[in-house]
Amino acid sequence: MRIIVLGAGTIIPTRERFGSSILLETSLGGILLDIGPGTIEKLKRIGYELETINRILITHFHIDHVSDLLPFLKMRGLSWKSYGRFKEPLDIYGPRGLNDFIEDLLVKNRFLSYLMNLDVLRDVRLHECWEGIVAADERLEIRSVPVEHFNGVAYRIRVDGIDLVYSGDTMPDERLIRLAENVDVLIHECSYPSGQKLGKHTSDEELIEIVSRIRPRITIAVHLYPEMEGRVQSLRESLRRASGGLVYVPSDLDVIEV
Repeated sequence: MRIIVLGAGTIIPTRERFGSSILLETSLGGILLDIGPGTIEKLKRIGYELETINRILITHFHIDHVSDLLPFLKMRGLSWKSYGRFKEPLDIYGPRGLNDFIEDLLVKNRFLSYLMNLDVLRDVRLHECWEGIVAADERLEIRSVPVEHFNGVAYRIRVDGIDLVYSGDTMPDERLIRLAENVDVLIHECSYPSGQKLGKHTSDEELIEIVSRIRPRITIAVHLYPEMEGRVQSLRESLRRASGGLVYVPSDLDVIEV
């Protein structure tokens, strides 16, 4: 598996990070974890074949995690009509409300309902997730749990012999810690320095404590607000001591081999 960090930041851009999106390159094709602003442009910049993306896992419906979903669907529908591309089904996973979210955007919204004329939901399968296994066969398993962030979920994915947990946005949450037991790779948000945290997020000191309990083989800290930019090195060192494993605090477009 290769992990390509398309967006390691938030809605407030810095020179190194903007938006939320992670690409998992697997034997089953590309799996996107969230699809925030800039996702499509970054995929094209690295020369990634967009047709190989067949699964998108959305953690919650905030704009910095979903804003490239409609452009992706339009691109897919128009490319199919004009060029015969994007012939494979697309599975979209998301928390409770996913079906309503898509209907409100594409069907009830009179300014965007024209997209339905492009058949943008052709072969798109929607899967609402909350707690439990949402996909399972001999090649892939996806499990989810709710987390403390505005109807959000975290995911555990098993593919190509790797177990990976992706937190999305969340406060420290015991449900996520249980989900991540014996995990190989933990991708977890680290929004703010301790003492400066706003909203339902995780601070650097809180993430250090979480990692010390989970002790994943690989820790990847993402969703850094600008306040974290000067603390990347110290965060990396602290997480390494806490986990005993490999630690990455990536910038956008960093590639991590697993």
